Amino acid sequence: MKTIKNTLNTEVTYASDMKNKYLIRKEWDKNKKKALVIMKNAGHADEIVQDQTTMYVINNLSKLEYGVAEIVNLFPSIEGVEMKESVTENLKCIQEAIARVDDVIIAVGKGVETNKKAIERLKMIIALLLDKKINILQIEATFGRKGFHPLYPAVKHQWKLVPYGDSNIVN
Repeated sequence: MKTIKNTLNTEVTYASDMKNKYLIRKEWDKNKKKALVIMKNAGHADEIVQDQTTMYVINNLSKLEYGVAEIVNLFPSIEGVEMKESVTENLKCIQEAIARVDDVIIAVGKGVETNKKAIERLKMIIALLLDKKINILQIEATFGRKGFHPLYPAVKHQWKLVPYGDSNIVN
């Protein structure tokens, strides 16, 4: 018989009023690659509870030999209306996370294509990424389409990461 132990460390960064969640950081192997996953809306996961999205992110990144997942969102609000300060703090958290990771995975899903505010926010983040010259990836399905959210049925159990090209930036 063999017993294997591991610790999954979790850090969550909230606004002081707890109405915005800026970052969830999960670390299970600090010696492996680190990924920043950018999605659309803050979910229900916290420092203890995992929602389905966070679970699929961790499972898939682990299969791809990553050891750290940092999760951020275009919209950090978990309660109430988004305020200008929360937008600024969110971008600041994203910038700090970019500096700590090896790869950035854009996983906002197809729904942002019709959301002007989401497109604007994504363009701001892409500009930050291009300025840092970091590796930008996205999730591709087996049938060739790209740009999926981790909960999309065709990709939730196995990710294929491919480069995020200029053609992905909605004008």
